[in-house]
Amino acid sequence: MNYNQMAKALNRASVYFEYTKPRVWLLLVFVGGVGATLAAKTFGEYNLMMIFVAIVSLIAGSAGSEAITNYVDRDIDSIMNRTKNRPLVTGKIEPKKGLELGIILIISSVLILLVFKRFLAFYFITAGIIDNVVVYSYLLKRKTPWSIILGGFSGGLPVIVGWYTLTSVFSILPWFLFTLIVVWIPIHIWSLAFRYKDDYRRAKVPMLPAVYPDGISAKCISLSAILLVVFSVIPYYFGENSFIYIFIVTIASVPMVLLAAMFVRMKDKKSSFRLFKYSSPYLTVIFLLFLILKFF
Repeated sequence: MNYNQMAKALNRASVYFEYTKPRVWLLLVFVGGVGATLAAKTFGEYNLMMIFVAIVSLIAGSAGSEAITNYVDRDIDSIMNRTKNRPLVTGKIEPKKGLELGIILIISSVLILLVFKRFLAFYFITAGIIDNVVVYSYLLKRKTPWSIILGGFSGGLPVIVGWYTLTSVFSILPWFLFTLIVVWIPIHIWSLAFRYKDDYRRAKVPMLPAVYPDGISAKCISLSAILLVVFSVIPYYFGENSFIYIFIVTIASVPMVLLAAMFVRMKDKKSSFRLFKYSSPYLTVIFLLFLILKFF
């Protein structure tokens, strides 16, 4: 293979990589990796291998799911300014090949868990894929502004997959983290959708900010932010974490509350986008705290 052929192949690979929405699945894999690590009591060779198995399976499953949702949403993406440059819309990837990639990745994901006899993890990753691709993207997204509520379960299931790849022992911890993600998803998705509400209206996708007045949308999104803060402090009162946890969470929550209050007052795209931008690092901080405080 000469230089030009190699450069062409790398460019082609980067197009397919971008097609799987890595900015979405990287967060899913991160929370799944945290779930797997929290389940590991020691870091022997076997547990390290199983953490790796969980991560690889989640990468394949999440990327495959996003690839198929790109295929399902390709008509919507061609209408919306935010998504009109995606590979299926621009023709960089043929729809059939995009669908095939998603199917191959999903099959690989579940087979990995079956080969290692991680049956509980297999059930949960299958449930997550069905929820994201079928329930949310195919059945509900074009029909109801509340689609993200039911579709949000798929966002929380990676942490469960990670946990049950390492152990079959029940614990409230991964399910709490699952709930935290499910609570986080509406603020994250709706605050971004508020900024692009005209896009959603043009594509006739009934995302909450596109069908409700700005005042109602701002209140729903900001209440979701407050609910996320409330859920974030719960572990301290159940003795699950230390004073360090509540101290850092309190500091991290102050900007969240202020941004939510500002959004209710301003009801504009700029303040909604600020809330969106802060929501990802906020969730990351919570998960890192659980991880750090478990081992230090």
